[in-house]
Amino acid sequence: MKKFVYKFLAVVVSFVTAIAMIPLSNGSVAYAETAQVTSNVKYFSTTMYNFDKTTFNQATDTAIGIDKITGWNSDSRKKQARQDGFYFIDNNNEIWAAGQVNKCNPGDGNNNVLVQGIVKNTLDSKGNIQFNYKNAGVFASPETNINGRDVYQNVQFPFVYDSTTGYYEFNSDNNHVHSGRLDGETLNLYSGSQTINNQGTFFPFNNDSDSSADYHFGMNMSIPFYMNEDGKDQNNNNMKFEFSGDDDVWVFINGKLVLDIGGIHAAIGGSIDFAAGEVKYTFGNGGKVYAKQGKDVEQEQIQSKTYDLYKSFGITRDELASGENNLQIFYLERGAGKSNCKIKFNLQQKDTLQVSKTLGKDTPYTENSFEFQLLKRISEGKYEAVPNKNYALYNGSSLISNNTTTDKNGKFYLQAGQHANFSAIGKDGSEYKVVELTTGYTTTWTGMRENVTNGSAVTGENAYIVPIQKSDKDDKREVTTYTVNCENTAGVVLNDDTIVLDYGKPVEYDVTANDTNAPSGSSVYGIGKGNLPKNSSDATGYTGLNTDVALDNGNIKINENGVVTYTPTRYMNSVDKANYAVKYQVKESTIKPLEQGNMIDKYAYATVNVLPATSVYYEDDFGGNEKNKDANVAIVWTGTWSKGTSNGGKQDSTNSKYGWDSSYEGDTGYSNGSAHYSSEKLASATFRFTGNGVDVYSRTNDGVGKIIATLKKVTKNENGTESLKTIKNVGIDNLSVSGDYYQIPTLNFDGLDYATYEVTIKVVPVLNSDKTVKRGTYYLDGIRVYNPLGKVDANSTAGKAYEEANESNAQYIQVRKYLLDSSTTESIDKQINGVVFIDKSKNNIVGDSTSSVGTYREYGPKNEVYLKSYKSDTNEEKIQSVAFTIDGYKASKNKVFIGLKSPTGQSITARVTNGNSYKDITLSSASDLYYEITPDSNGNVVIQNMSYDLLSITKVRITTKNSINGLTADYSLTSTPELMSYVNSFDTLQEEQDTIQKDTEDTLDKGDVDIDNPSDNNTNTDNDKQDNSNQQTQSNNIWNKIMSSIKGWFRR
Repeated sequence: MKKFVYKFLAVVVSFVTAIAMIPLSNGSVAYAETAQVTSNVKYFSTTMYNFDKTTFNQATDTAIGIDKITGWNSDSRKKQARQDGFYFIDNNNEIWAAGQVNKCNPGDGNNNVLVQGIVKNTLDSKGNIQFNYKNAGVFASPETNINGRDVYQNVQFPFVYDSTTGYYEFNSDNNHVHSGRLDGETLNLYSGSQTINNQGTFFPFNNDSDSSADYHFGMNMSIPFYMNEDGKDQNNNNMKFEFSGDDDVWVFINGKLVLDIGGIHAAIGGSIDFAAGEVKYTFGNGGKVYAKQGKDVEQEQIQSKTYDLYKSFGITRDELASGENNLQIFYLERGAGKSNCKIKFNLQQKDTLQVSKTLGKDTPYTENSFEFQLLKRISEGKYEAVPNKNYALYNGSSLISNNTTTDKNGKFYLQAGQHANFSAIGKDGSEYKVVELTTGYTTTWTGMRENVTNGSAVTGENAYIVPIQKSDKDDKREVTTYTVNCENTAGVVLNDDTIVLDYGKPVEYDVTANDTNAPSGSSVYGIGKGNLPKNSSDATGYTGLNTDVALDNGNIKINENGVVTYTPTRYMNSVDKANYAVKYQVKESTIKPLEQGNMIDKYAYATVNVLPATSVYYEDDFGGNEKNKDANVAIVWTGTWSKGTSNGGKQDSTNSKYGWDSSYEGDTGYSNGSAHYSSEKLASATFRFTGNGVDVYSRTNDGVGKIIATLKKVTKNENGTESLKTIKNVGIDNLSVSGDYYQIPTLNFDGLDYATYEVTIKVVPVLNSDKTVKRGTYYLDGIRVYNPLGKVDANSTAGKAYEEANESNAQYIQVRKYLLDSSTTESIDKQINGVVFIDKSKNNIVGDSTSSVGTYREYGPKNEVYLKSYKSDTNEEKIQSVAFTIDGYKASKNKVFIGLKSPTGQSITARVTNGNSYKDITLSSASDLYYEITPDSNGNVVIQNMSYDLLSITKVRITTKNSINGLTADYSLTSTPELMSYVNSFDTLQEEQDTIQKDTEDTLDKGDVDIDNPSDNNTNTDNDKQDNSNQQTQSNNIWNKIMSSIKGWFRR
């Protein structure tokens, strides 16, 4: 009788049942209570499957290509094509009931029909069943996520064990189970058969209270066993396996198909007698069993046939007697009707320790092996390795090998979804320890002795203790299985990256360097804007490798190695964000159903933040386009300008050296090798910046002219237009008669409110009295913008980056502004604001505070302090230095940096305070670079130039750790009597002994530069008579002018 005969009756019974239930006050469904069976229950590992018929069948349609069949007679052609598929059905009239394989075959009490040949006769090398009909992956590995299929692995399925006969049995006519739809679940066994909606008797995904049956499910069950050559059990009875049920059932022994009960049918039985070597099929009480081969309509009566186990299936007695074997049952309830399952056997078992490896949900699949070690306790708290221990290796429920052994150190290896069965573990009350040696995952251990929790994870170790139950009985029929599961969990963890730019050069940065748990086989996919979605299933909108993506301030791309290249394309004033995508694979559904365990692409993402440092230096040729007309992007040039050849290159990517870069360490002239220059009257350079200050760097000598600079504030109006308001007009004379100096910040606007400003520089040649040009060239080498992000929140992306680089709450103090005038400071007998200049004999210690304050000689432009050793008129060697005290300094919260440079590009040595000692810093770069120094405990600092070439001192930078209340101190440079005492003793200090790291340009800390330059009178004539033949003997009138300017600064 067809299974579907019950459909009509089911509807009637459901209606009657519903009417009968109406009086129940609580609205629940009435059902008979059943008792749990707890005695003599043994468990076998099973993988269970639950299918959504429509979704899964649609996936199979896709695999076959049904959606591509269109046009003429398409319905007929689709029906024909579906005969090549393997479907779940509700009745024989639906579209998926195509061919003999997918129809319920007629049967009555006297006969039934099965379909053979649906699967191949052997499992593949990984233990997967191989179908001859296309499907979306019915029994694909548990790690394979397939639409319309839920998988629950390592489920412990219960059997009633009869210790007298040695038989294990599950019979749905007598008992039933309820799946909790959990991995690693131990199913409880309940007495009585199960009837759902008048259908019986095997519905493991239903509760007793359910009113409708959950059809379409399956199992993949493994039954390990041992056999003597005679095929007898411990009671000297023939070892047998018996099955009766529906629908499809395929039974493999060691990967070879022995029972083939395929098709949608009523309950058909099959048996294997290992002693007699007989394989038989049965139906009911003497009914007939017919077999069809695939699509063939012909059928053969097979219930009267006996198949030889040891001749027909490639199995030998010797093979089965050589070690652990595996009887594997693939079971499917594929029609929507009565369901039956009876499994009975007396296959010989042994005490077994089973160690399983699984991966947690959403953990990227890997085929890498996980390393384990098996140890056994030899005394309290002491374990030793179990070497050369034989075990059977399983992939899921499939036996891969039964003669694998641990190595000499007790190590063995499992892939995800595999388990190792260690047999003959005894009943002596011993204790095993299973250790996982593979790292990089979060591990969860579980252990059971049959259905009882057993053992415990080891605190502080990635290990699990397995106690073995002691028994004095020597009964081989009483066997125990101990299971240990090690589940590893790890997502693809891609960590966000922050790149801080302090130069307007491209930067390369490996964004994958800080990523963790990137799975084996993953690859960089591409990059996109930061507002793109981060979908795990696709990377729509993301650009592929080595292709630029335009962001607000620059372009970014990524290569196959995970290295991004960011090229700024305009003056930065915000944080650019981009997401990069890494592609990896998990086992999931594909449209290739015959390739079990197929992989699909998944995507993980992280964000790359690119932001400006607290100051950013841009080259004169930034933007690379002389025709640029947008001052927000780069300098707009008008008139005639010439330029040199830039060195190009990229900047360093580390977030630790603001204001210093290896590409500039060799600069002895123009920064990066080039500058724009013009002597054309009123030739102009215009640019815009967002921040609170800017420096413009130039070359100075006795042949350069003047400039007029205008600063305007840019305001955005509500209607989208702009308003410009002039803030300052200054005239700057770039003249230097003492030498030729590079990278000098001759133009400076600072102390501004944070806003957008426009700077226009116009060239003004200096004329002789007859109006001819005396000197007129102006060099524009680069610009440095300060605080392009404004005030930064400590918890923002920029705030965290600045904190990481020890740049939080940085305060810059220009040394030149604080230099004391010796003509007004005869002695220092109390604390005063200012920096003292020391000019003393090289071989003599400074005597007292009066003579400690020297007369400062200006060697270059009036925006830096210049020091050098020299010989006086009396041929006495002199050393110049500056000294100051940082008021409020505390070593526990402050870091101090000093800006130093060699304006002539010569190698010089600066001797600086280093706590209770001093250290020498050697430098030769004309670029303003910052070096970390350590004041003494009182905040005193001395800086000496030990060389005969110029040393330029720009600023002191003081950084402060973020305070709890967010407030930081305001520091100042002072001079005190204690400072002068420290100056006197400075040369007696010991030099720092550091053989690990030397303070050279390779170890500079980056820092902002903030040079204040006084305004000169805006004139275009120059009648000054100057003698620049001797830098040490400049005329008194020049010196008086310099001192007058210094006094003027303090008055202002």
